[in-house]
Amino acid sequence: MEELSSSSREPVDLVSAVKELHLLSSHELSKLIRDADNDTIQWTSSDGSSKQINVETLARYLSWHLIAKLLESKQDEELFRYLLGGLRLLHALYDLAPRNSKIEQVLLEDMKVSEHMFDLIFFMILVLSGFKKESQLALLHSALLACTLYLLSAFVSSQSNELSPVLLAHPKVDIFVFGSFASVHRDIQFILVRLSGQNTNVSMQSNLAEVNRLCQHCEASLQFLQSLCQQRLFREHLVKNKDVCEEGGILLLAHDIMKLPFCEDSYLMAVFSRLKSKVLTIVLHLCEVESVSFLDVAASTTKGLNLAKSTISQVLELLKVMFRGDLNGLASFTDRTYPRGLLQLNAMRLTDILSDDSNFRSYITLNFTEVLATIFLQPHQEFLSSWCSSGSRPSEEDATLDYDSFTASGWVLGVLTSSDVPESTFNASRVPRTSYAFQRTSLLVKVVANLTCFIPDICREEKDLFLNTFMQCLQKELPNLPYGVSSDSRTERAAIINQNLRSLSIHAESLIPGFLNHDDVQLFRLFIAQLEPLLNQESDTNRVTEVNATGQESSENKGISDNTPLEEAKPVNITGSEDPRTDVAATVTPRFIQETEGDAPNAETIVLDSNTVQSEEKQLRKRKRNIMNHMQITMIEQALQNEPDMQRKAASIQSWAEKLSLHGSEISSSQLKNWLNNRKAKLARAAAKDNRGPSGGDNITFTDKQGGSGTDVDPESPDEFFDPTPSAGQQTHSVRHEPGQFVVLTDGQGDEIGKGCVHQASGSWSGTNLDESGLCVVDVTYLKVDKWSSLPHPCDATGTSYGHSEQIIGVKRVLWDSSKLVVQQKPR
Repeated sequence: MEELSSSSREPVDLVSAVKELHLLSSHELSKLIRDADNDTIQWTSSDGSSKQINVETLARYLSWHLIAKLLESKQDEELFRYLLGGLRLLHALYDLAPRNSKIEQVLLEDMKVSEHMFDLIFFMILVLSGFKKESQLALLHSALLACTLYLLSAFVSSQSNELSPVLLAHPKVDIFVFGSFASVHRDIQFILVRLSGQNTNVSMQSNLAEVNRLCQHCEASLQFLQSLCQQRLFREHLVKNKDVCEEGGILLLAHDIMKLPFCEDSYLMAVFSRLKSKVLTIVLHLCEVESVSFLDVAASTTKGLNLAKSTISQVLELLKVMFRGDLNGLASFTDRTYPRGLLQLNAMRLTDILSDDSNFRSYITLNFTEVLATIFLQPHQEFLSSWCSSGSRPSEEDATLDYDSFTASGWVLGVLTSSDVPESTFNASRVPRTSYAFQRTSLLVKVVANLTCFIPDICREEKDLFLNTFMQCLQKELPNLPYGVSSDSRTERAAIINQNLRSLSIHAESLIPGFLNHDDVQLFRLFIAQLEPLLNQESDTNRVTEVNATGQESSENKGISDNTPLEEAKPVNITGSEDPRTDVAATVTPRFIQETEGDAPNAETIVLDSNTVQSEEKQLRKRKRNIMNHMQITMIEQALQNEPDMQRKAASIQSWAEKLSLHGSEISSSQLKNWLNNRKAKLARAAAKDNRGPSGGDNITFTDKQGGSGTDVDPESPDEFFDPTPSAGQQTHSVRHEPGQFVVLTDGQGDEIGKGCVHQASGSWSGTNLDESGLCVVDVTYLKVDKWSSLPHPCDATGTSYGHSEQIIGVKRVLWDSSKLVVQQKPR
C-alpha cells in the first residue's frame, strides 16, 4: 500500500470518471464504451465540460485510485459515498469484461491489477471493521461492505469452492477473516441501535425503507461468509484464527444477531429469522472442523466460556418461543410471503451438538430441561400432532438472497429510486414436510439421549443431573404451561408425560435408521425407564394426599393408570379419530402394545417396567444388521486408535466409508456415522456400568461390547467391534482357517509380524493351490515391520513386498503359511 500511496502516475481525470460514470446504468456504460474512438470514452460532465478517459487506463488504475483515496482522505460521508461510487463502477466494468477484450485483458488477466484489487478489498474491509462513527453512516457502511465482498466473486469466482483456496493462499487472509466478521458485527450493531427504543408500529415507519436496505446489505455480507464456511479448509483456518474464535469474534456476532427482536413487520421478521439461521449455520460448520474443536477453543478462556453460554442462552430462549408457538413473539408460520430460513432446525442441531459436548452439557441440562418438560406436558393429541406425525406443521424454507451489488449501491447513492429497485428475490429451498417433521423429532430424541448418557471419566459430577433437573421442573410451577394442563395436579402431569413419552418412543423406532440410530432410541428408553418410577411415586404421593383430603378417590378414571396390568389396559387410539395414524411405528414388539381393530398402534397401552425394557433391549441386541464384515471392523477399529474423534469429522467418515467399501459390502457415510455413534454410546454405557456396578432391577442392561463380567454379547451382532491386540483368548493351536477370520501373522520364531483378516483359505488363488501349499490369502491391516519388507511367498499378484501388493491390488494382500496364522477370538 505504501507503493500505491507514493505512486506518481495516477491519471488526473479518474476523479471525474468515478463521479460521473458511476451514475450510468450498465447498458449506458456499455454503449459509451462501444462508441469510443481509439478506446477512449468521451462524455459531457454535469458542468457542461467535455471529459474523456482511456478504457484500459480506467480499468488498470481505478483500484489504485480508490486505495489512495482511503489513505489520504478523512473518513466521512463524502468519502464513503465516493468509494461506493467507485466500487459500483468497478462492478460495472467486471460485468462488461466478458464482452470487451481490452477490459477483460486488464481486469481478469493482468496479475498486477489482481494484486491491487486484493489490496483494495482487504484494506477496505480493515477500514470498515474499525469504523467508530455513529449510525448515521450505517447504510453506507453496510453497502460498502457487501459491495467489497462481492467484488471477490466478480474478479475471482462466484463459486465458494474456487474462491476459498485463492483466499487461503493470500498472505493477508487473516486480515480478511477478522475484518469481515468484525464489519458484519458492526452492521448488526447499527441495526440494533436503529431498533432500540422504537415502537415498530409508529417510529420505525419513517425510516423503514432504510432499515430494510440496511438489513439486505447485512444479510448479503453474512451470506457471503456463510458460503466460504461451507468449505472445509476455510473453516479449519477460521477456527485457528485467535481473534475470530478464541477472542470470541464469531460468538460476539452470533450473540448480537440472536438479540435481534421480534417485530410485526413481516419483511423484517423474515430477514431477522434468516440472519439467525445463517449465523447458526456458520457455527454448525465450525463445530464440524476436524483438526481443532471449535467448542474447546470457545471454552478455553473464562471470557470465551461466558460469551458462549450467553449466546447459547439466546438460542435456547428462541427455541422456547418457537416450541410454545407464541405468535406475539414470532411471526405466524402461515405467513409465507418471505422465506425465513431453517431457524428452528439449525437451533435444534446446535443444541444437539452442545448437549453432547462436555464443555456445555451441564449448561444445556440446567437451562433447557424446563423447555423439554413443557414439551412433554403438551396435551396428548397436540403432542402427537407436533412430534409424532409426518405432517406436524409447514416445514421451514431455506433461502439464498439474490444480491445485485450494482443495483443495491445505486439505491444507496440515490442513483436509483425505490421504484427502480425490484424487491429482494431468493433462491428458496423448502425441506419436504415429512423429512422436516422427522428431522425435528429425531433432534428432540437425540438431545434427551445425549443428556441421559453418562460418561464417568468425563462428567462424573453430572450423574443423574438431567433426571433430577427434569423432576425438579415438574415439581415447581412451570410458566407457559399448555392450555388445559393443570399447574397444581402432579398426578395429571405424570399421566400426560408418561403418555407422551411412550408415544414418542414408539415413533422414534420408526425413524431408525434414516434419522436415528438404535442407541439414540435405547438411551431415550433408558430415560423413560428411569423417569417412570419417579413419576409413579409422585402420582401415588399426590393421590394419597387427595384421598386424605376428600375421603375418596374420584370414580372417573381419566386415561390409563401407570399400575394397570397390561391385560386390563383399555386401548385408546392415539390419533383421536377412527383413522389409524401411520406415523407412529406399527412394527414394535407385540408385548408392548395392543392394537385396535384398524391395527393402529395404541401408545397409551404401553407399560414400560424394567423387566419389559430389558426384554426389549435383548431383542434389539439380537437383531442381525450385517453392516460390516470382520475385516472392515478391524480396519475401522485400528483407524480409531489414531483418530478417536472420527465421528465428528464428516470428511474422514466419507473417506473411510469409501475405503471400507473396497473390503466387503458397500458402506455409506451415514451408515458408518451411525456405527461410530453406536460404538461411542455403547462404550459410554460400558464405562458407566463398570463404574457403578449392578444397581438393582430398575436399570436397563446394555450390551458391553468390550466384554467383561455380566455382559451379554451376541456373537452374530454385526455391530461388534474387536480388540485387535492379542490376549489370553488367543488361539495358538492348529485351526481350520475361514474367510473373515481375524488373525495375527507370525514369523518362524513366533514373533508377531502384523494383523489382518483371512481373505481366502482354500481353492486356487493367483495360480497357487492353497490346500496343497498350506497357504492362506490374508489382507494385512496392521504391520509391525516396514511395508517394503520382503514377502515370504512372493508372486505375480502380490509383488515382492507389502508395499508392492498395496500398489498392485489396493490392499496389502499376501500369501501366508496357515501354520503361522494365529486366530484372534472375539472377547467374551
